[in-house]
Amino acid sequence: MSRILIVAYTHYLRDGRVRRHAEALAARGDSVDVISLDDAESGVHRGVNVVGLKIARYRGDSRSRYVRSYLEFFMRAIATALRLNSRGRYDAAIVCTMPDAAILSALPLRAFGARLVLDVHDTMPELYRDKFGGRRGALGARLLMLEERFCASLADRVLAVHKPHADRLAQAGIPERKIRVVPNSPDPAIFQSSRVRAAEREMSIVCHGTVTSRLGLDIALQAIDLLRGRLADLKLLIIGEGDHLAEVKALSERLKLDGLVTFKPPVPIEALPSMLGEVSVGLVPNRATEATQLMLPVKLLEYMILGIPVICARLRTIEYYFPGDALQYFEAGNVGQLAAAIELLYHHPERRSALARRARQAARTLSWDHERDVFFDAIDSVLPERARNRDLSKLASSSLLRLDPEEIARKN
Repeated sequence: MSRILIVAYTHYLRDGRVRRHAEALAARGDSVDVISLDDAESGVHRGVNVVGLKIARYRGDSRSRYVRSYLEFFMRAIATALRLNSRGRYDAAIVCTMPDAAILSALPLRAFGARLVLDVHDTMPELYRDKFGGRRGALGARLLMLEERFCASLADRVLAVHKPHADRLAQAGIPERKIRVVPNSPDPAIFQSSRVRAAEREMSIVCHGTVTSRLGLDIALQAIDLLRGRLADLKLLIIGEGDHLAEVKALSERLKLDGLVTFKPPVPIEALPSMLGEVSVGLVPNRATEATQLMLPVKLLEYMILGIPVICARLRTIEYYFPGDALQYFEAGNVGQLAAAIELLYHHPERRSALARRARQAARTLSWDHERDVFFDAIDSVLPERARNRDLSKLASSSLLRLDPEEIARKN
């Protein structure tokens, strides 16, 4: 059994990747502590000891407030990590981005022998350039690229969320030998594959997650406005919060979409499947930006696993994994094409069913049932005792495979 710390500037109960990793480690017998936001979440959750810090997660346009929020979290996380370490030395600390500099909050643990893993959820340089733009955005992105490389140099292992992401990290100067790909797969204990429902002549659409400009909800609202009065029972459900939520709500009011568009706050992960289970179509309307071209949205995989057909912006990483017969693509940012895609699926419910079946098959290639072992390998590779045991186990298995049945019988 290993003692492992996870540090994440996020709400633990809403972050699927952090929870999935923590609970998987706890389920195999490791002792797992998590330092995260929101002291209301403190306590033991499914074998994981969560220590929530009472710090508000900032979402907005102020660079200085982002920095202040991050610094407050770092300082308190360092003190908390050292206090927890005094109860028993950590073997490894997994630090989740953003920001990359969060790894500094676990750096003191290295003096006690802990190995460090940097789990890069998103690439900060691209996100910064998208959010702030202009010359300052470009300069900030270059500085963040240097920070990314420096923070990765402090880690014994770096986790990427998909293959194009790993390639991008390597291009930034992070050694390939240090990088492992662990996709952001939905937890099958929560998102269970279900029978594809017979599609009916209705169109209830859902989009959930963090509400930011790059995720294109304004494009979705404009498409709904175009279709107003043409499609009966057309509805859009938006679940989430973020720094763009007020603007999206204001646009909905200006377009007079009351009755067509409903907003709901984010919910714990366990509550999502029941909310999503009654909708007709999932929507991923991301704009085409440097950041979104590198994203493989977890909500996309959640829709696919649940057997929900998906209308999705055509973006590089998504196309890398999923063919055109698994998703109803439209050109990112094109309101008319999105409206046409919605209308097509409205009039052809049998296409919805076909897309849902093919999508569910395609999503199985990224299933957590397979990726769990990839994750364990990545973590154990920095733990000398665990790595040695896994190598011996693999060697024993390969040796047995080379023996014929008669020789195995003689050895027994």
